[in-house]
Amino acid sequence: MREQSAIHLIFRNRWINILGLLVVLICLVLYGYLSRDPVTLDKCLNNPIQYDGKDINVSIEATVVKLLSDGFFVRQMGRAIRVVGDPQNASVGDFVVMLAVFHKEGYLELKSLRVAKGRRLKVLISIPPALLVLFLLFWTYRFDLRLLLFKERI
Repeated sequence: MREQSAIHLIFRNRWINILGLLVVLICLVLYGYLSRDPVTLDKCLNNPIQYDGKDINVSIEATVVKLLSDGFFVRQMGRAIRVVGDPQNASVGDFVVMLAVFHKEGYLELKSLRVAKGRRLKVLISIPPALLVLFLLFWTYRFDLRLLLFKERI
């Protein structure tokens, strides 16, 4: 009887811990979402006068689409914009992360640029090891839903 009540207490505490951590995680995600209002390229292009002269960080899926003698064009979320500055070692199709100044005339003045060479290849290379780890985890252990823990397979 004592052993059964101890298991019941552990099970009950585990649910409380899981729910508590889930609530904390949800609160942190909401705080991050509500308190951070980054200046994005899309916002700048939708309201150019308000964001004239502001520094913006262009990083999410920004791709070089055309090289020019004094700059290049970059596409982000379906919208292209001209960037004035040295493209360094960027080529068409490369992902870039850059800090730039937005001008209401519809162009960016480059402050800094980092080229993410081989970004898609790096993502593709990282998938098989992650799948292997998951396979080995479930090969060696099984998850007991009743107790909410992993148990070694026998």
